[in-house]
Amino acid sequence: MPLKNCLIDFAAYLFCPNGWSSSAKSESKRRVSRWKNFFTDKDSRRNHIASEWRKYLVVILYVLINIGLFIEAAWRWHDIIEPVANSLTAFPKEDRLRITWYVTFARGFGQLLNFNSALLIVPTMRTLSNTLRTLKLGNIITLDKNTVFHRYIAYWIVVCTVGHGFFHYLNYASYYFAYTNTQTKVENSFMACWIQKYGITGNLLCLVMYLMYATSHANYRRTKNYTVFWYTHHLFIVFYVLLLVHGKVFWIWFLGPCVLYLFERILRNVRGSEETIVKKVNCLPSRVLELVLEKPRFDYRAGQYCFINCPLISRFEWHAMTISSAPEDEYLHFHIKCAGDWTNAVMDLFNPKQHQTVVIDKPMTPDNKDYLIKIDGPFGTAADEVFDYETVVLIAAGIGATPYASLLKHFNYTLDLEKRGGKPLKIKKCFFYFINRDHGSWEWFSNLLNEMEDHHPEFFELNTYMTGKLKAEEIKKLYFGSSEYQQATGHKQTADVLLRAMYDYTPVSSDELELHANDIISLKEQDESGWWEGTNLTTNESGLFPSNYVIHIDALTKLRENKNRHYGRPDWERDLASVRNYAEKAHTRKGRAKVGVFVCGPPALSKDVYSYSLSMSSPTVQFVYHKENF
Repeated sequence: MPLKNCLIDFAAYLFCPNGWSSSAKSESKRRVSRWKNFFTDKDSRRNHIASEWRKYLVVILYVLINIGLFIEAAWRWHDIIEPVANSLTAFPKEDRLRITWYVTFARGFGQLLNFNSALLIVPTMRTLSNTLRTLKLGNIITLDKNTVFHRYIAYWIVVCTVGHGFFHYLNYASYYFAYTNTQTKVENSFMACWIQKYGITGNLLCLVMYLMYATSHANYRRTKNYTVFWYTHHLFIVFYVLLLVHGKVFWIWFLGPCVLYLFERILRNVRGSEETIVKKVNCLPSRVLELVLEKPRFDYRAGQYCFINCPLISRFEWHAMTISSAPEDEYLHFHIKCAGDWTNAVMDLFNPKQHQTVVIDKPMTPDNKDYLIKIDGPFGTAADEVFDYETVVLIAAGIGATPYASLLKHFNYTLDLEKRGGKPLKIKKCFFYFINRDHGSWEWFSNLLNEMEDHHPEFFELNTYMTGKLKAEEIKKLYFGSSEYQQATGHKQTADVLLRAMYDYTPVSSDELELHANDIISLKEQDESGWWEGTNLTTNESGLFPSNYVIHIDALTKLRENKNRHYGRPDWERDLASVRNYAEKAHTRKGRAKVGVFVCGPPALSKDVYSYSLSMSSPTVQFVYHKENF
């Protein structure tokens, strides 16, 4: 193997967090290659800086503040402790020197703990983040990375805790052994870390941190243990009480964030005190629940999210859910993927018999009362920046389509108004990539996607990808039900042909079939006269209908047949090259065309799209990457 490849493999191994698995190696090699391009290729460096400068600004500022605080505290405490240590003349010089430096480093890490522990709660303040977003400060700081910033501050607190405790333990041990070696009367200095106030609170803080960190791991939190994470994380109250007792000056650092957080909690309680009625529940394929609620008394923008609480399950648990309805809709919609303990409890509450699909109009509790849901929100996301671009790429995997469902509905309303003389939409082209593992997931938003393709084909381009393995029966439906096969066989085989009504049709005779837009029809017979026979699967009625009122649809996705229905994974290099070509031709202003790329899906998908957004940017087109929390 060439030396160059060996070095790349070794670097990939160093960057690899999950060992030598093929996916981890591939991701690590791509990361190494990206950094190599950063230092060797001018265009790659420009694309990277243009995409990430806000993140680097925050990180550099944060690192410089930490370095400055550590140096200041270490310098100050060195000047304080050195005379005290030198006064211990019974100790050897090297012991006095060790004690000086141990205390110096312990105090340096202690000041970092004061700063970072106070800062830790700031990224969790949703109201503050929303206010900054409204003031357009998201153009300077990365507001969408607040959870990531919170997490990395927590990691750094662990490092500072280890450093602070380690040097204090060394200091206590040095005192103990210095007293012993000089045969001086032994003070209980070594036990101070266990029996004194600072020692007791410090060790209790480590225990509380362990419980909070252990239950915060993504693999634990995202399974059926979210409730444990939720309640354990509320040990933060104990954490801060212990810190206030432990650190003499911590209250000075904590006063500002504490006041802001208390104000935040008051606002949350006020906003979340209002209850709204559940008007309808749709149990959709792949264990997805659609909640239809009365609109609360707040305004929201497309793509935003709320925290919802179901008092019948728990009065204290609040869960973030993306709004899937448009601001123009009559009701508020949430699509909830039932994967954890709380979401499964919601499914059991509204669908106790576990029907695969069911529609429940005006659900009532066993004591004949309305189901009530509390809502806190709305809050902004990366989707707020969609309207800054003329060309956007929306990429969703599975239930990650919910924020984009809201956006697409809003686009639909706005474009319809634009045709009637309303305010034009800044966005001129929307490329939507929807990736699913199984065919049941397409039914969540099939009506919306069909409507966008039918009414606004010049604006909306839908690309679907089914990544799951197809069964033999599904392959048969796709092949025999396709319009190409029908034309090749002279329309003789119609058993697997599905159609969708594009318009409403009112029958004028008893043998005709009533149609409503988006009804699915199973075709029985095609006639050259233009009148076909089939069964409306929505009403289960059969009859004749005009062929110009329907279109052929894909048997699995229930979407219009076209070249953009794919089976397998996306080829992002090909797809983004196509988008880039469009953006180059459509761009009429001076400077570089900017294309907004918005992703809501699992981490592997986000990393892939991020890498290709950088590599596929050109001197004329920049892909600007945005990630929704998934």
